[in-house]
Amino acid sequence: MIIRFFAVLTALLGLSGCYSMSPTHIDDELKPTADSGVAYVVGVVGIWPKTRFSAKEQMLMIRKRGSDDFATARLHNEFYARTERDVRETDHGIGTLFVMPLKPGRYEIYNVRFDHGQSVTWSREDFTIGMQLEAGKAYYIGDFRAGCLIGLQLSCLFLHSDHLERDAALVRAKYPQVPGLQRLDMPNLDTATPFIREENGPSASVYKAMLSGKL
Repeated sequence: MIIRFFAVLTALLGLSGCYSMSPTHIDDELKPTADSGVAYVVGVVGIWPKTRFSAKEQMLMIRKRGSDDFATARLHNEFYARTERDVRETDHGIGTLFVMPLKPGRYEIYNVRFDHGQSVTWSREDFTIGMQLEAGKAYYIGDFRAGCLIGLQLSCLFLHSDHLERDAALVRAKYPQVPGLQRLDMPNLDTATPFIREENGPSASVYKAMLSGKL
């Protein structure tokens, strides 16, 4: 009886497709109004192609400076519910494009969140990666791909890279109303160490080897 139930459920899911989830959440206080103007934060969040282990959901958290109001960008990856897979390098390496319309102002990437299904991990202390957003502009913050290290206190981290041309083409196809992307310089990305690292940075080699199972 149980086997039959799951067989029917699988068939129904196959016919109906997976439930598509939004890649972003934005608190109402940060959403643009008719008088505020709008600035866009754009990037990709997902799973690093070479990692052996990954979380069900990987998330970036952004807030307005001096406020508890926040926005998030995520890739959710389960059989029955997922965010769109806008980028795919391998069966494992996938990414979700996010486009956040926000009120102009001073913002910061301040934390990350990894949901493993039975547990959730994040940075115990907030960090600060500042962003000054002006009305009428779209800011590209890069590609954030996550992987997990099983058996270590630091279970997951993001590797950051830049694919402006690829992601600008995705934005033009999906969001033609968004102005041309400009790269946002983030020189203080290292304040998020060890939860965010430059994929090709000087200290990333050992982490990439561990994520891929070579160490």
